[in-house]
Amino acid sequence: MKIRNFVTGAVVAAAVAATAACGSDDSGSDLPPVPTAEASSSAAAGGTSSSSDPMTDSSSVPNVKELNGLLEKALDPKVKPAEKTDLVEGSEVDPKLFDQLVKAAKDNPDVTYKIKPPVTKNGPNKAKVKVEVKLPDNPAQKIDAAIVFDQGRWKLSKSTVCPLLSANDVKTPLCADDSSSSTAKSSKKKSS
Repeated sequence: MKIRNFVTGAVVAAAVAATAACGSDDSGSDLPPVPTAEASSSAAAGGTSSSSDPMTDSSSVPNVKELNGLLEKALDPKVKPAEKTDLVEGSEVDPKLFDQLVKAAKDNPDVTYKIKPPVTKNGPNKAKVKVEVKLPDNPAQKIDAAIVFDQGRWKLSKSTVCPLLSANDVKTPLCADDSSSSTAKSSKKKSS
């Protein structure tokens, strides 16, 4: 079913956006870069984040190249799910979620996705970006994705991920208390 494949593609795109959320914008935008785990540890210990690591710098947004690199990490079956929880806000409650994203990408090899510039600031510790999803025999679609600076690094917002997962009937503790899940279900019912 085309809708199901599109939603699966959107879920994969969300993973891509999550991965991409860790870079700085090469388009000249003034968005903050994405933090790294090392910088996060330093910040958590009361230190300042390293200005050389865009993943941990809340003063600027990540770039598209770095975000696409994170996408690759999110979908890499060789990377353990626990090592991916720094990609999506709140995903430490369900690291196995990334196994589902890897499976979705493997089951839909003809679906392509790419983070597109620009990355734009969208309030304090928030940014937005477009993810281009291409399904077989369909024109490319651009999906909005939110990025947040959370726990010392840039991550894909749970408000982006949960509606996509819910629309694809993926159950996860990540979205258990998220009202956006019910919004996605009502949108899905209206479009049916």
